[in-house]
Amino acid sequence: MTEDATKLVPVNCWDKPIQYIWTGVAGLGWLIYFWLVLAIPSTGRDLPPVSQIGAIVLGMLLLMAVLALGERPRWPSGARWWLFGAGVAVVGMAYVFNLQLPQMRAVLALALMAVALPIGYWVGDQMQKVTNLIPVAVAFACADIFSVWQGPSKKVVQDLAEHQLEIEAVRTEAMANLPPEAAAAAADKAAAAIRAPFVDYVVVHMPVPGIGTSVPVLGIGDFVIVALLFRVAWLHGISPLAVGVSSLISIIVALAVSQLIGAAIPALPFIAVGVVGYLALAYPQIRRLDRQEVTLSFAVIVLFAALVAARWLGAF
Repeated sequence: MTEDATKLVPVNCWDKPIQYIWTGVAGLGWLIYFWLVLAIPSTGRDLPPVSQIGAIVLGMLLLMAVLALGERPRWPSGARWWLFGAGVAVVGMAYVFNLQLPQMRAVLALALMAVALPIGYWVGDQMQKVTNLIPVAVAFACADIFSVWQGPSKKVVQDLAEHQLEIEAVRTEAMANLPPEAAAAAADKAAAAIRAPFVDYVVVHMPVPGIGTSVPVLGIGDFVIVALLFRVAWLHGISPLAVGVSSLISIIVALAVSQLIGAAIPALPFIAVGVVGYLALAYPQIRRLDRQEVTLSFAVIVLFAALVAARWLGAF
């Protein structure tokens, strides 16, 4: 463990208050940004794709800033549990009361960051060596691919798609035969009356300019892996900027591939492989795996291949 890692060993006391303050500032910046983008008036026609993509990318940067700054301080154990509990409580209340206001999505995103931050902290602190990232990245990537293909994430994607189609149908029906000045309000009211599935509350929405609403982009699992990567970076002397840039590029690639093939694909494998792959090239110490780590990595791959083969053979 590096000298920096030794200094960052978690203790049950607050340290360097400015670090916690900056985390709060980043969170406030996200809220302001989200609400400002929602306030951009509609021009009656779709804005250029580059403006919509730019808004989503900037939103990603702000949320990653929250995680990058939040993973640095020495959070006392009690504070981490309070963060986690508060995040879960906000998400649960939003689901129970069917809170679907576009502005509420900004608060929900921060609640999901409050859940991801302590999980990344807890898991990251268990990594005694930076080389542990390799088997962890392999495990995360394989698990998420299988989950989207045949596991829980597949159901999540289906539920979200069905919910979006239902909203579009209701909005279209509500807007029919109404003057333009009343159509938008009627459509919003009709859409808000539809109960959203729980999975819609564990997906981070990004604001899109000119449409007065947001779109689901990434799930909580994607931000958990990003939080973990930032925590490991702070502990083991790796550049958080390198983690942030490579994470953002990996997410953009995943979203671009999803748009090109016209289907939802898991972003987590792109993040895990892209970020850890880049770090392994940039930091030689990450490539110095011991025998146990190599064995574990191959074991995860073999298990994943066996599960895929079993599913494939079972289909015939």
